[in-house]
Amino acid sequence: MNTDKATTSATADKAKGHANELIGTVKAKVGNLTGDRELEAKGHAQNAEGKVDRLKGEIKEKIDDAKDVVKAGVGAVKDKIDEARRP
Repeated sequence: MNTDKATTSATADKAKGHANELIGTVKAKVGNLTGDRELEAKGHAQNAEGKVDRLKGEIKEKIDDAKDVVKAGVGAVKDKIDEARRP
């Protein structure tokens, strides 16, 4: 997967998650205030779904960061091997 595409995907997941968390929280509070238990439950469910999406985006970012660190380490090792092979 292209790093730019993965970063965009992570950002989109986090944004979607934050939006669903906010909307879910509002629905749950409105449901609670109006006595609409179904709306309240749907709000809690949407909030939980939002948390999952947000965390998925954060995990994708961490994976991208780890890939960058590994690539840099591999590059450093290759450079050392090249140096050692020179007469």
